[in-house]
Amino acid sequence: MRPLGTVLMIGGLVLGVGVGVAIIAGPQFFSLPWMISVGLAKLTLLASGALMGAGAICHRLAAREEQKRLQ
Repeated sequence: MRPLGTVLMIGGLVLGVGVGVAIIAGPQFFSLPWMISVGLAKLTLLASGALMGAGAICHRLAAREEQKRLQ
């Protein structure tokens, strides 16, 4: 479970940094209205947080399982 959690957290980090850089740089890949662009950025940041949260849960479950084995 721990390697999966690490991959999920790194994926969330990469996604979040990518969105942050895209927001700062402000590229216009498609001619989308600004409201849709802002909505997509928010949804992507939410997905990034969800990936990191899922990775943290995987780490927590792995630690709990190790704790049970030691007792």
